[in-house]
Amino acid sequence: MRRLAVSDTTGVAAMKLNTWEAGVVAEEEKRSDFVCWIRNPSKASWALCIPYEIDGETKPAYPDFIVVREDKALGYVIDILESHNPDFKDNLGKAKGFAEYAKQNPGVGRIQLIRQSKDAAGKERFKRLDMYRTAIRDKVLHAVNNDELDHIFDTDRFFE
Repeated sequence: MRRLAVSDTTGVAAMKLNTWEAGVVAEEEKRSDFVCWIRNPSKASWALCIPYEIDGETKPAYPDFIVVREDKALGYVIDILESHNPDFKDNLGKAKGFAEYAKQNPGVGRIQLIRQSKDAAGKERFKRLDMYRTAIRDKVLHAVNNDELDHIFDTDRFFE
């Protein structure tokens, strides 16, 4: 299978990714169903924007990556991936925005929030919450603070 990496409107194949982003892309490229990925540029006219609320104000979230996978039954599947630092104030708002987006768009594949942390063996890994899963989505939508979101990541996350 041919693997592609598409960057932004400049057409430049090499781009700067932070450590987390590069690690997430590397994990995705190892998947047997992986086709390609695109960096979702913040504020570009064609970028995917998911609204979220923080402090009573609606703001735009631009997920880091759009990944294309090939499914034998469905054909191409589009995933939305956001690697996000848990120390940022907007974590719960973005998580709820992604959960609501997943609820309203059942035709999208994986919609994941991704954090980097150590697994049980002490190895740095990416833990993921998949908003495609109704149980996860419902927990996130009912969370009232970042501590509850952290708990959901601790109990319901998975590693790729």
